[in-house]
Amino acid sequence: MIGRTGPVIVDEWLCLFGPDSHNRNSDIALLVQERERAWAEFRDSGIELPGKYFSARGRLLAFAAVEANYFFWHARPRVSPEDWGVVIVDADLEEWYEFDLSATECIYRVLVGEIELDPFEDLFGGFEHRVETFPG
Repeated sequence: MIGRTGPVIVDEWLCLFGPDSHNRNSDIALLVQERERAWAEFRDSGIELPGKYFSARGRLLAFAAVEANYFFWHARPRVSPEDWGVVIVDADLEEWYEFDLSATECIYRVLVGEIELDPFEDLFGGFEHRVETFPG
């Protein structure tokens, strides 16, 4: 999807990041690095994180966000990237929503309202959405 659109903001809420971006605000590599630093800080402060996402068996790679609620690929060894599921983590780290869907399918279902999550209450639904490029 990003290969066709580039990094975008949908309905002024959903930020989809992309590779090799000339805009630091939309660069997926910087987002992944920032989230990795955040996970390390959480662990260092004693916050317990689910082992299945933070071990030799898996890693979370951020690719989108709605405010401080992040969308991650659940990367796993010997699993093709096309088969990585999506994990959405709420801003408080209290809810971890796991979906056996591609990133594109998950984003679509969130946008049309087929996936309704508390962090996105009433933000999305329907089939028409406004898409814009990142400012900057």
